Amino acid sequence: MQKIILALSSVLLLSGCTSLVESDTWVNQAGRAQVSEDQFTDTFDTAKLDASMIRAIGNYYERFGNGTMNVVVSYDPKSNINTRVKAERALKSIQSGLAQNGVRDVKGDLSAMNGSGDVSTTLVSFPALVASAPQGCGMMPGYTDPSQDIPNDTNIKPPYGYGCTVEALLAKQVARPSDLMGKQGFETNGDGRRAERVISGRGYYSDAASKKLEGESVSEGQ
Repeated sequence: MQKIILALSSVLLLSGCTSLVESDTWVNQAGRAQVSEDQFTDTFDTAKLDASMIRAIGNYYERFGNGTMNVVVSYDPKSNINTRVKAERALKSIQSGLAQNGVRDVKGDLSAMNGSGDVSTTLVSFPALVASAPQGCGMMPGYTDPSQDIPNDTNIKPPYGYGCTVEALLAKQVARPSDLMGKQGFETNGDGRRAERVISGRGYYSDAASKKLEGESVSEGQ
């Protein structure tokens, strides 16, 4: 009798979980990871923009860049150290270093900053693309704060939809968000169709079923 009660309890528990997961209000309705526009802006001491720093900026731009990179080097007209000539020389060096790291769409400029002193600064900015979880898709309760828990009331709309955490974590692993948008000239779904045909056991280039593979047989008389 005790075994029957335990079995019934397990069935009821599983059925409750199933109805919870299948509820439209609890499952992620926002979609998949999305790509949105952002802006990268940072300021550096010009003297510290060595080869390794420029390479790091180039790598970041290669991953997230989505347009022209603007590089503005400052100088102080009243300074005998932070001069325009040095700023011009620094700008050419930065542009050359960026080009060596694959960044050729660069717009350089100089900025006169009266009273800025003897230290030149360089402003680097460019439009960027970032991958993120769908809008309105929060993280699972308890993922970052163990004290949080999923609400027990299944009739309310929770702040989290099942599957949202997966989409958020996947978005963080996207090395190049622009890849999610596809590549120009490859907008067709031909490759996906071919893959589906192979998985479904049909021909590679058509919907005709693949021929059945049969092994050789040896007659009993031989």
